[in-house]
Amino acid sequence: MLRTLLASAALLACALPARAQTTYASTRDTLRFRETTRVQMTLTMPQGEIPMTMEQSGALSLVRLPGDSARAWFDSLYISAKGPQGDIKPATDSALKRTFRLSLDSRGRVKNVKAPEWPASLQGVTDLSHQFDDFFLRLPAQPLKVGLAWSDTVTQTDSTADRYSRWVRHTDYRVERDTMVGASPAFVVHAKQQMTATVSAPIPAQQMRSDAQLSGEEEGFFVFAPKTGRLIARRREGKLEGPVKASGAMGEIQMNQSMAYTSTMDALK
Repeated sequence: MLRTLLASAALLACALPARAQTTYASTRDTLRFRETTRVQMTLTMPQGEIPMTMEQSGALSLVRLPGDSARAWFDSLYISAKGPQGDIKPATDSALKRTFRLSLDSRGRVKNVKAPEWPASLQGVTDLSHQFDDFFLRLPAQPLKVGLAWSDTVTQTDSTADRYSRWVRHTDYRVERDTMVGASPAFVVHAKQQMTATVSAPIPAQQMRSDAQLSGEEEGFFVFAPKTGRLIARRREGKLEGPVKASGAMGEIQMNQSMAYTSTMDALK
């Protein structure tokens, strides 16, 4: 599955100095978010189309530590998938409280230092290891104001003995308007992202592997409160598609993959 789709994040508030900066607050409180992602995927093969759907929802916690380090984990998690093998709802209890180690700076730039070891129940269904790769709003150096625009490009490569992935994400941001969230002034930041991905991995339970070349775009918005350094919410939807080659002892199959998704995230009090 695509590097765990998607969501946004929030960093709960600690008051900044009187002149608020465009950074996340450095509070060490435990920060909690809820996200839901829905995916509709179609594999087009010589024999016809194979539709699949997937939903992932859960509550996550994150705490920032000294320097740029942070730890995060799932407090609750629900996953369901529907495809040629029927309905799958893997047990997730043993995935809870397993700790991510992250590098997270004040501008929202994240590095996955160490992901947890996931239970066997999730193998072949989803890979949660990259949950935070594209989780946070990348803040600019300048203070936010209506009309401010900036861009950011991120390239992430991950490889193991039998897997390889390379993602390139270019995002254009623009502060569309101001708003209020409770008593906190905030900004609505529009985001439009262009994505390309190269993914190579074994196919579960088969002596074959898949090689995919995907590209597409995503659009949505963030809600960020600069005075408190808090990212309040995110909404996003996107589509990726491209050719997939499955090869192995049984020969080679050429397919096309199309994946459309929506995701919501809200900070929890």
